[in-house]
Amino acid sequence: MPDSLADRLRGLLASDVYTEKGRLRADDLLVRQRVCRGLGEASARLKQLISEWRTDRVPPSTREQPYPPAEVMEPIRRAERLLRAIQDVSTLVNGQPVLSQDKVWARVRKVGLEELFQFDWTLVGESDALGGGAADWPALDELDVAAIEGTLRRIRDVIAERRRYLEILA
Repeated sequence: MPDSLADRLRGLLASDVYTEKGRLRADDLLVRQRVCRGLGEASARLKQLISEWRTDRVPPSTREQPYPPAEVMEPIRRAERLLRAIQDVSTLVNGQPVLSQDKVWARVRKVGLEELFQFDWTLVGESDALGGGAADWPALDELDVAAIEGTLRRIRDVIAERRRYLEILA
């Protein structure tokens, strides 16, 4: 018998999430923390690649050429834009509204817990894929920027859908 989405999310987070009254808010924060961990891993890898690029490819300033060539700096600029996008998504994750009233959480438990699991499963899965895939990023000029931006867009879309869903329940 296949595990339910709830069981898979519990296994992935190594916690018994969304089960006891009063723990729902804490579990919601646990999911956010896990999503931000994947985003943080991607961000750290990008920073490492930028540092390696600067060390290996950016020539030292000279009197004749005080600024590095634009073609050498373009991968850094692209990576810095990605870093800002990752930080923006992380801010969105942490800035999601927390349902503070127990009566709203009671409604979520009765009506919409499976949908909430689906949103959270997608968020955790996308951020883990981004963070885990970051370890395989070879070099700054070989990044698949479109794929990274696509993952970030999917995370933003799920956050927006999750927010709308919780507003309906509230």
